[in-house]
Amino acid sequence: MTRFLGAFALLAFIALPNLAAAQFSSDSSADTVLYSDNTVSKNGVITLTGQADIRQGDVRLLADKVEIYTAGNNGGGMISTDRINRVVATGNFYYITPEQEVRGERGVYTAANDTFVVTGDVVLLQDDSVVTGTRLDYNLETRDAKVKGTCTGRKCAKQDRVAILIRSTDASQAGTN
Repeated sequence: MTRFLGAFALLAFIALPNLAAAQFSSDSSADTVLYSDNTVSKNGVITLTGQADIRQGDVRLLADKVEIYTAGNNGGGMISTDRINRVVATGNFYYITPEQEVRGERGVYTAANDTFVVTGDVVLLQDDSVVTGTRLDYNLETRDAKVKGTCTGRKCAKQDRVAILIRSTDASQAGTN
């Protein structure tokens, strides 16, 4: 199970004891700490509301609400990371690693194809580069990313198209653009 998905499984810790260990950061043995104002588990869906904040190692996920859809439980109220089908994080979505930060209004992870989709004023920060659009499709296994805007062509407003800012790292080039 991927690092991204594994984090969400640990959200259930508040509501469901003895949760299986999962990978959220490159150090899967790192403790996971999660915070929310409320946690509810009902009919195979675990819901965290109120500033959900999940941390494992040097990785952090934030959202106003997180829903974890499972294939059911494996007895005793326990959930295993291999039984998570989908995770939906809505409202002020952030996924932060030491290498990058992804922001948007909604993030959806789908286990079947090991991908997540971020929508709504998407911002991807990586090193000194910034990519903006309205949708990010990201494959966690291949690390392929695709960013889309709401309009194509030169007649579109700039804010409706994908924008990429690549900052120069050469100080001698500063001011020559």
